[in-house]
Amino acid sequence: MSSKRGFGDIISTITIAVLFLVILILVVFGASSYRHATEARSESDNDRAVLSYVITAVKDSDGKVEVRDFDGAPGISIADKQGFEQKIYMKDGRLLQEYSLRSAAIDPEEALEIGETEQFKATLAPDGILKIETGSGTSYVDTNR
Repeated sequence: MSSKRGFGDIISTITIAVLFLVILILVVFGASSYRHATEARSESDNDRAVLSYVITAVKDSDGKVEVRDFDGAPGISIADKQGFEQKIYMKDGRLLQEYSLRSAAIDPEEALEIGETEQFKATLAPDGILKIETGSGTSYVDTNR
């Protein structure tokens, strides 16, 4: 009779160990899935924030908006009447912003980082509609207001 009891104890111990292992695997898998979902959401939020920031900068300006190339970096120039400009451009996967004299060269080390994006392209149509494309999509802004 004691061998049956010993065998039952072994089976119970193995069953509890297997259940504990399954629960541990589920917790690790759940945490990994949660981390991945959080990272994906964070990237998406960053992409939307980058596009939103550029749109807001253009809408809030009262200067002349141009699409320019800043030393090989595609960008947008918003010039004011005093000879300064706000330069928004992409360099090394980062969207940067500077405020400097129009004639000054860009300085990515001193620029404010707006955010990271896979793509940044701006196109200004003759009717004044600015098309902005980033990693999160495309938006249009009327620069004629």
